[in-house]
Amino acid sequence: MTSSSRPPADEASQAAGPVWARNDRQPRRRTLTRDSIVRAAVAIADRDGLDAVSIRSVAAALEVRPMSLYGHVSSKEDLLDLMFDQVAGECLLGDELPQQWRSALEAIARRTRDQGMAHPWTIEVQVDRIPLGPNTLRVLDEWMRAVAPLSLDQDAAWSIVTAVNDYTVGYVIRLTAQQRAVPSDPAAAGEWTSSVNSYLTECAESGDYPHIAALLHQGFANQPNNFAEGLAYILDRVEQLHTPTRPGRQ
Repeated sequence: MTSSSRPPADEASQAAGPVWARNDRQPRRRTLTRDSIVRAAVAIADRDGLDAVSIRSVAAALEVRPMSLYGHVSSKEDLLDLMFDQVAGECLLGDELPQQWRSALEAIARRTRDQGMAHPWTIEVQVDRIPLGPNTLRVLDEWMRAVAPLSLDQDAAWSIVTAVNDYTVGYVIRLTAQQRAVPSDPAAAGEWTSSVNSYLTECAESGDYPHIAALLHQGFANQPNNFAEGLAYILDRVEQLHTPTRPGRQ
């Protein structure tokens, strides 16, 4: 292989270890950086979805040749890792993290929810990948810092953190799935919603679903926003198990 040749994309994608563990960055242009590539890819995913992201589409957005990106990002797989990690940094609260454990978990969960709703493609990235980037690790470290006042052992603290995070991600999955189901065209969306609501009303009045009939009558777009309530169920249990009983409280 000559010094001017580039490895094929399929060969580069099999490089050992995560992208952050390899020193394979080879800048070729001052105007093109790994950061600018990742930002362009995130913008494409936010606008058009994850399927629209490719080395070619990112290169077109940056007005460069596709091969020039390989000096900074070895493969699309690495690009997806870098994209996720950049967006993960938006969840960090830093000095704004409350000192009280419950307030801290609530703040992180809300930030994680908002980040997921703003970048729904991040859910797809997590389905078959294990994020290991520096921002992702900082986020996990901040989750653990949030529960540090409870003075629990590592396993118990991790169980709490993953329970809250899993709930939050699950909430984002449910809402983003509902949003994707509705057509983007307003007229088509109105027709689609009307059709779905008619179907749900028929189901509610059939008597076959007595325990959710009231919810079905509310219609597709009028389901309760219960993020705070669901989170409270988890945190109430944590408080019950891991905090001292207050005077006069049973």
